[in-house]
Amino acid sequence: MTATPRFYEHNDGNFMVVAAPPITLERFLFETVGWLTGTQVDGIICHMFTFGDVAPMYRSETADTKVVFPERALSVNVWKQMKNIEAILSFDRDPWAAAIEMAHGQGKPFWGAMRFNDAHPLDYGMRSTFCLAHPEYRLGDRCGGPIHGPNPDGSIPDCLHLDFSIPEVRAHRLALVEDVCGCYDLDGFEWDFTRDFGHNYPGDKAAEGPGMITEMMREARAILDRIGQQRGRPIELGVRVPGTPECCATMGIEIEQWISDRIIDVATPTVYYDTTCELPYDRFVDMARDSTCRVYASVTEGVGPGRFRPPPKEAVRGAALNAWRQDVDGINLFNFHHHEIANRSEDMALLGEIGDPVTLAGKDKLYMVAGTAVPCQSRFFGLPYDTAHHHQLPADLAVEDAAGLRIRLPVGDDVQTARADRLLDSITLILDLVEVTGDEEIALRINGASIPFDEGRFDVSDQYPWNWNGQRGHFSVTFDVTRFSEHLVQGDNEIDLVLKDRPTDIHNPLVLYALRLWIRYRGVPMGCRDAESRLGARPN
Repeated sequence: MTATPRFYEHNDGNFMVVAAPPITLERFLFETVGWLTGTQVDGIICHMFTFGDVAPMYRSETADTKVVFPERALSVNVWKQMKNIEAILSFDRDPWAAAIEMAHGQGKPFWGAMRFNDAHPLDYGMRSTFCLAHPEYRLGDRCGGPIHGPNPDGSIPDCLHLDFSIPEVRAHRLALVEDVCGCYDLDGFEWDFTRDFGHNYPGDKAAEGPGMITEMMREARAILDRIGQQRGRPIELGVRVPGTPECCATMGIEIEQWISDRIIDVATPTVYYDTTCELPYDRFVDMARDSTCRVYASVTEGVGPGRFRPPPKEAVRGAALNAWRQDVDGINLFNFHHHEIANRSEDMALLGEIGDPVTLAGKDKLYMVAGTAVPCQSRFFGLPYDTAHHHQLPADLAVEDAAGLRIRLPVGDDVQTARADRLLDSITLILDLVEVTGDEEIALRINGASIPFDEGRFDVSDQYPWNWNGQRGHFSVTFDVTRFSEHLVQGDNEIDLVLKDRPTDIHNPLVLYALRLWIRYRGVPMGCRDAESRLGARPN
C-alpha cells in the first residue's frame, strides 16, 4: 500500500444525492473507489456522515447518532439522499467495509472524513437524533459569526451550528470519531473545518474558544493512537483548514500548534467554494518543515474562479501546478464532481493530470485572479466574507493613484522553455473592467513591459453579473501577448494597470473586476528562428 499518497480524491458524499435510488452495492463501490481506477489518484478520502449534521451513513450503535428522515423532503437531493441511505443500511454486506477492502486491494489508503460543524439547511441536509433532542446545544443568537444560511423560505434563522464550548457536544463528536475509526479499517481520519468555519462557539467565548478546539484535537489524536496501537498500525489525523495562516487564526484554528505539537499528520489549506491559483501553500510548507506533518493543496471546490460554474479544467490545472511549485506533498481534490453535476465527463481527464507536475507540463492553463465565488449565493449578498484567502480583485482604479494597481499573478508554467522548443502556441491576457466610459487612458505593463492598450479587443464581459449587453460599460478586454512571452516568468508576475485619464463627471469608479491569463500549447513544435533576433533561440 502507498505509504504517502501524492493525490487524494476527497469525496464529500455527493454521489448519495446524485445516484438514482435505491443505490446498489455495485454503484456504491464504483462511486467511492471504482471510478478512480487507473488514474493518478493514490489515496481516497470519503465523508461517511450526512450533510447538515454528522449522522453516520453506516450502521452505528453510538447513542443519538441516527439520521432522522423528514416526512416530506424539502428538495429532490434530500429525497434521493434519504432513499440511498436507507438502501446502504439494508445491504447484506457492509458497503464501507467493501469499499475499504477494494481500495486496499489497489494499494490505496482509505480515509474516513467528517465535517466538523456542518449546518447545511434542511433543503440540503438532515439532522440526527442528537441535534433534534438538544436544541439548546445550538449557538442560536449567541454566535459571533456574521453570516448564516437562509431557511427555504428566505428568512434568516439563528445560527444552526453546534456550540463546542458545551462539553456534551465535544464528547458526542469525539465518540463518533472513535466509532467510525473503531468500526472500519481506516488508514486515516480527516476533519473538515470549512463547513462552516467561524461558528464553533459563542461570541463571548472567542478568547478561550481556540484553546478548547485544540484540546479537542488532542483528544482525537489520543483516540486514534489508542485504536492504532490495538490494530497494530497507525491511523493518521488530517484537517481541512482555511487557506492562509491569518484566516486560520481569525477562525480560531491554531494550525501552527497542531503541526508543531504533532497533533495532526496532514494539513490541507483550502479555498472555500472557489478555485484559485494564488493560495500561499508555501507558508504552510515552511510551518511544517521541521515536523512530521505533510501539506496537501486543495485548489478548487467545484466553482470559480470568478463566475465559472464549474471551473474550466485549464484553471484547475493552473491552480494545481502553482501548488506543486510551492513544494506541497500532494493534491487533495475536493468537491470534484463536474461529470455528475454539469455532465462534463471530459473533465475526468484531470484525474490523470494534476497528480504530478510532470503530467501538467505542456497542457493549456488558465491563471485567473478574481473575487470570491461565494457572493453569488443569496446568503452572502452585500456581506463581507473572508473566504480562506485575501482576494486581490475586484479593485478600483483612480487617476489620483499615480502608482496604479499591481496584481500578483503566479504562473507555474515554464513559458521560456516552451517558447524555445516552439511548443508555445499563444498567451492571451483578458481584463474584465467595470464602468468603462470609453474615454479612459490606461497604461498596462507585464513585469515592466508596456502592452499597447489600444490593441485590446473589447467584448461584453461574461464575468460581471447582470451584464447582458454591455450598456453599463462592463467589458472584457483581450490582448494577444504572445510576442511579450519573454517577459513572463515562472513564479510571481506583476501586472500593472495605471489609469492616466478619465472623465470627472461620472460617479462610479473604474473597476478591474477580474484578470485572466490563458497559456495554450501546440503538440507539434513549429516555427523557425528569426535571423534578426534571438526571440526564437533556445536559452543557454
